[in-house]
Amino acid sequence: MANSENQLIEVIPTLLVGDNSFDAASIPLCTLCIELDERRIRFCIVRDENMECIWLEDYFFENPLTPAEIFERLKRIFSGHLSWSSNNWKNVRVTVNSHAFTLVPNVLFKPESAYEYLSFALGNPVSKHEKVLWHDLPLVHAQNVFSIQELWYDWVVNHFSSSTVTFYHLTSALAIGSLVNHVEHQEIRMMSLYFEKDHFTLVVSESQQLLLCNRFKYAQVQELAYIILFTLNQLNILPEEIKVLCYGEIAPTADSYQELSRFFPNLHMGTRPTTLKYSPQCAEVPGHRYFGLFNTYLISS
Repeated sequence: MANSENQLIEVIPTLLVGDNSFDAASIPLCTLCIELDERRIRFCIVRDENMECIWLEDYFFENPLTPAEIFERLKRIFSGHLSWSSNNWKNVRVTVNSHAFTLVPNVLFKPESAYEYLSFALGNPVSKHEKVLWHDLPLVHAQNVFSIQELWYDWVVNHFSSSTVTFYHLTSALAIGSLVNHVEHQEIRMMSLYFEKDHFTLVVSESQQLLLCNRFKYAQVQELAYIILFTLNQLNILPEEIKVLCYGEIAPTADSYQELSRFFPNLHMGTRPTTLKYSPQCAEVPGHRYFGLFNTYLISS
């Protein structure tokens, strides 16, 4: 019965844009980036030769899904993309968007203690259904320790067995993207805010060095402003001393943006990473919404 139910799952993209010149012959020359969380499955394809994003798909689910439900939809999406099901991609890079992560300085990191680092950060043991991973963040001089559902991990590794597969946590993409932005903007202090439905990721840097990267839940815009102001106060940074860039599910007309503009005179909407090129189709997409997905490609580029 379960199998027949799975066959009835219809997964329709919220957004789909792409270069019509992309075909199966292009796959060995491209990197496939995948972003996974309980509400979204996102893909982008980057042509490695000129670092050009040529395809973007976004699948949004109104209600949070279980890991098994996300898994079924992931398989369903790929079954509808016969060419994507190829395991001949040059690279496949997967980012997990979750609260299960912690940054550990390289001088303190021991691989055999990764499980303990993450359990301590979570305040409880990592689920037996999750696999603990980590990867290096050279610009931060730290390891990002995180977990991924074993169901997802095993499927990706087996499905793309002929590709170079790498797993990351989304905070790594956001941190690297924010530090690169810091260099480009030539500011002393910068803060990046990446908004999602009921939480946000906050990245603060000073003199091109990461000070803070953390995720926070919030219910009201006043709570959002309080969390950010309190965090900056703990870092001895005044609102007028820092440039703020907003990414993710936000717009200049949003209540959250309007509330923050009361406190931050140097508040702006962020833009897509300038390190990448974009096909005409992908260039039309609001780049700030896919800042994490685009930077998934750039983590190790």
